[in-house]
Amino acid sequence: MTATQNPQQYIHRSAVDIEGSRVGKISQVYFDEQTGQPLWVLVETGLFGTKLSFAPIHGSTLDDQVVVLAVTKDQIKDAPNIEKDSQLSETEQDALRQHYSGYLSTAGDTSGYDQSRQATQWTGGAQDIDDLRAKK
Repeated sequence: MTATQNPQQYIHRSAVDIEGSRVGKISQVYFDEQTGQPLWVLVETGLFGTKLSFAPIHGSTLDDQVVVLAVTKDQIKDAPNIEKDSQLSETEQDALRQHYSGYLSTAGDTSGYDQSRQATQWTGGAQDIDDLRAKK
C-alpha cells in the first residue's frame, strides 16, 4: 500500500473503508485553494452510485486499484449531504469537519483541514494545483 497526494490516482477507483468494506467509487478530489493540498474525495455511494458523500483524503492509501479510506463506511454514509459543486464553501467544510471531527482530531497533522476556507474540485490537470500553489 502507498500513500499519494496525486489527485489523478484517486479518480474512478473503487473505495473501501478502513475495515475493508466497499464504499463506492471516487468521482472527484477537492483541494485547498490556498495550499493545493488534497482534502476531500467525493464518493458515489448507494446501490447505483446515486448518492454522493464526501470523505477526508487524509490517511488514505492506494492498494492496487482500490483506495483505502481511513474512515468507516458508516461515517461516510452519514456525512452531511452536500451538493456536488466545483467548490466547497467554508460553511460546507465546517459541516464536514464537524462530522469527521473524531477522526480528524486523532489523525495527527490535519492543519490543512483546520485552515482551509475553500476547497476546489480538481479538474484533471497538474496545472490546477500548480496554479493554486503559485497564488500563496
